[in-house]
Amino acid sequence: MSKMLKYIAGTSMALLAASVTFAQQKEPYRLGTPAGLLQDIRTQAAKPHARLVSAAELKVGAGTVLTGKVNARHTDGKNMESVIGEIENVPGSSFFLQVKDGAVTGNIILRNAKKGYKYYTDNTGTAFVKEVALDSLLCIDYNKAPDEPGGRTASAGDVALALPELQSRPGANGVVLLDFDGQYVSGTLWNNGNPINAAAANLTEAQQLEVWELVSEDFRPFNLNITNSEAVYNSYPANRRMRCIFTPTNTAAPGAGGVAYIGSFNWGNETPCWVFNGGVKGAGDAASHEVGHTFGLGHDGRTSPSEGYYAGHGSWAPIMGVGYYVPVVQWSKGEYASANQLEDDLAKIASSTYGVGYRADDAGGTIGSAAALAIGSGGAVNTAGVIERTADVDFYSFTTSGGAVSLNFATPTRHPNLDIQATLYNSGGGVIATSNPAGLSASISASVGAGTFYVAVTGVGADNPLNTGYSNYGSLGSYAITGTIGAASANAATVYKDCNYGGYAVTLSPGSYTLSQLQAKGVINDDISSLKVSSGYEVILYQDDNFGGAAYVFRGDFSCLVNLSVNGAPLNLNDWTSSVIVQPSTAAAARTTGTIQYIEKISNEVPAESKLGATLNILPNPFVNEVVVRTTATTKEGYLYVSVFSLDGKTVLPLKRIVNGERVNLSNVSTGVYLIKIFNGKDTEIRKIIKQ
Repeated sequence: MSKMLKYIAGTSMALLAASVTFAQQKEPYRLGTPAGLLQDIRTQAAKPHARLVSAAELKVGAGTVLTGKVNARHTDGKNMESVIGEIENVPGSSFFLQVKDGAVTGNIILRNAKKGYKYYTDNTGTAFVKEVALDSLLCIDYNKAPDEPGGRTASAGDVALALPELQSRPGANGVVLLDFDGQYVSGTLWNNGNPINAAAANLTEAQQLEVWELVSEDFRPFNLNITNSEAVYNSYPANRRMRCIFTPTNTAAPGAGGVAYIGSFNWGNETPCWVFNGGVKGAGDAASHEVGHTFGLGHDGRTSPSEGYYAGHGSWAPIMGVGYYVPVVQWSKGEYASANQLEDDLAKIASSTYGVGYRADDAGGTIGSAAALAIGSGGAVNTAGVIERTADVDFYSFTTSGGAVSLNFATPTRHPNLDIQATLYNSGGGVIATSNPAGLSASISASVGAGTFYVAVTGVGADNPLNTGYSNYGSLGSYAITGTIGAASANAATVYKDCNYGGYAVTLSPGSYTLSQLQAKGVINDDISSLKVSSGYEVILYQDDNFGGAAYVFRGDFSCLVNLSVNGAPLNLNDWTSSVIVQPSTAAAARTTGTIQYIEKISNEVPAESKLGATLNILPNPFVNEVVVRTTATTKEGYLYVSVFSLDGKTVLPLKRIVNGERVNLSNVSTGVYLIKIFNGKDTEIRKIIKQ
């Protein structure tokens, strides 16, 4: 027999059929205490056939009787009870009622009648039910996307692509799983608690990758990880994650492009959101729209003409409207003409309600707090960043002895949101050049003298946000700075005091840095928490001063040295470093933009084969080009035999016979730490030497 819930309120009418006209009930209706509701559900659930009779749970006003069919019940036997189901004989209806830890939440949805009711607890601890706008509970009637033009159908190349694990921001506060491979959903609010066996998405792997890029860019301002990995999703707490299912199985909302419950990101009960659109643009825009709903966002429509979803103007549309038809789709606060609401999308997503927040600023907002522009050999520039807040400005510095400056400021190739304005300043803050051409990217070319200069990147609007363009409000996202700076000093790495590139930022050119040298640059002992390594370089962090103790080599950018992993073992190098070496990458293929982070423990131990002891001197150490090797011990016919190795055992200088006291030329060796092996014909000594 079906489980039933019967809710009785006096002697008035019962809502038992689809043809019933639901009376308007705008005033909140008092239900009593959460403890009373909890006990009602628990007591009545134990009765035969779980037929529950109560004067409280599903009341929507005085004189109303609702009979609910329960399809799913969840309980912890202590402080939580929830029931999910549908109103008997009322098509298009559903209900969800939960009492947990002294709070009542839930809703009643009557789609055909266009009505909704919300359960809540006020600040006195009293439970209420109140009629609300249906679209404040659920995304309703979201437009299906048009079929995409040719070029989006599967090809042999698409099918052959092996989609790797994707993460837009590993370690972020929250996560969204883009679930493309089908999912069995049961016991959630969808389908009134009944199961849904969702088929896999009709998207090739190449299209899935592009959808991930689109959604990642939309949520780039936030400390949120967009992933396709089930394992990554499962590593997050239940109230800090959302599954977005891409499927043609539209049981949850037949005929719609997608659907989500409003504010469900932090519910913690595995209620997913859905995308039914195919194609990259349709699926990607729908995913950002529905995930936006799970962060509490409502629809962006218009009052004149009256419409629930605004499709935009010119090249722009709001994410919470319909963005299928334009290239620039951004978060909005209703700055266009006749907007039906002025909701601040950014503030709502980043609010403490959902525990995600904004991502940390990756560059200072003034000349005084500018980050170093990553400059490699030949003055090649390669720096990436994110404009994460409206009016955010990222400043970068560089030093040159004078010459041509040619810089490009580019948004992502696919689905960008950021409209860039770039400015070049002199050391006094005077503007040398500004670029904000038509389109989203920018470029600067100038000739400068010797000195330190600054470039700034910010997001701007275009045209009139009322009806032809957009403001800088949603002009956010990632950018890359490339180009060349003549006679520039190379910045191979930057170390930061705090995780997420916060606190002080100290730029390091290739070289070796003892503790005293780091302190002279403003780096405190045991105080490095994140680092960025430019393309073609690597950084070795040493636990002790003078390049002693344990050592690890890094290639790539590491936002926090707390939760690292080497060969599957956890590693914490936060506030650990006392000396540093920055050198050209020793990898077979030097790191390039987009390459996965690399970390490796290296041997820093000097072999025990050391017998010459105090009789041996190797000076200077550290050295620039040459060292002098001299011993007072007996030598074989006045000769010494010398060889030099890198810390990983590779031969740098093959065995060479020298006269005692002779200079050894190592000018062709890169900066770093090496082992020099000396043999006097009887005994062997191995010492550590440092090339600066």
